[in-house]
This record gives sequence, structure tokens and C-alpha cells, in this order.
Amino acid sequence: MPDMTVNDGRVNAGRRWFLQLPTFYIALSLLLFLCSLAFDGVYLSAGRHMPALQILLYGPWGIPFEHYQWFANPLLALAVLSHRRFRRLALVLGLAALYLAASSLGIDRLPDNRSYAFQDLIGFGAGFYLWLAAIALFCAGQAWWCWKARSAAQMPGWRWLDVALIAALGVTVYVATEMPSLRFQVERVLDPPIQPQAF
Repeated sequence: MPDMTVNDGRVNAGRRWFLQLPTFYIALSLLLFLCSLAFDGVYLSAGRHMPALQILLYGPWGIPFEHYQWFANPLLALAVLSHRRFRRLALVLGLAALYLAASSLGIDRLPDNRSYAFQDLIGFGAGFYLWLAAIALFCAGQAWWCWKARSAAQMPGWRWLDVALIAALGVTVYVATEMPSLRFQVERVLDPPIQPQAF
């Protein structure tokens, strides 16, 4: 006959772990964000693709082409940093980041990282969906705590895992800037090609 005490203990432990998940929403969001950088962000026509890490590095150069989705990243960073002291502002920033990130679904064309010619965007990679999930998870966790917490003191504080993941993100971005395979010659996209003149 199975030991019901052991089974009840496992159920209770699983229930306690599930109830503690909202406490770790910052760490889980950062972990998803970090994981997203290991995958492709978008797939382009002509068999091209662009890694999510490269998009993170060079996303601001999309402004001349009216692509503002990259700004979801600094908005998310501000939201994470202010999640305890300014919990409602952090939620607003997170929702704004989620809106910008989701607006990526409306992009039709992007320059590839080889020929620098604009290609049709034919799909999104796992990196994009993990990035979107990271922002959505933060918003869900922050909204839950805004509803539950009566003051900033009741909000989850920083944990060593949060700090470690932020440090890992910083190291990842720094290392990526030193990788030749991820370098993107922005001027080749911004400068129009020189047309031959007829005499």
C-alpha cells in the first residue's frame, strides 16, 4: 500500500513551490531574456536569419527606418530596476515595453547581416518569442504584486539570483561586441548605393 504521508508531503512541497513562483518573477524574466539571446530572432527571405543577440546590439539603428521596437529593452530595464520602489510606474513601463515588443509582428522588411540588402521578414525565431515571454512574465508578476502589496516594503526585494542574471546579461552583451561574426556595418544600410551616372 503506498505511503500516503509521503505523497501528501510531495503535493504540499509542490504547492508551496508553485505559490512562491510570483516571488521569483524577476529572476524568471531575466532568465528568459538571457535564453532568448542564444537563438535567432528573425528569419528573412533568401535563407537569411539574424541572431537575437545581434538585434539587441544594433536595434537602435532601426530608428531611421521607423523601427522603434528595440526601445522595449531599456523600458524593461527601467521597469525591473524600479519594480519595488515605484511598483505602479514599473508596471506601466513594462506594459509599454510589451506593446513595443509585440509591434514587431508588424515589421515587413529588415536588412540582413550579410548582403545588407533589405529582405522580406518571413518569420520569427525562438529568440523573439522568448524575449516577448520575458516581458510578458514581468508584466504579469508586477501586476500581481501591485494588486497584492500594500506598500513598497511588501514587494519582493533583490535576490542574489537576480543580480547574477543581470551580471550574466552584461557579460554576454560585452562579449558579443567583441565577436566579429556579430558585427554589423550600419553605414552600409544607412548610406544609399551610388548609382552609375550616364554620360
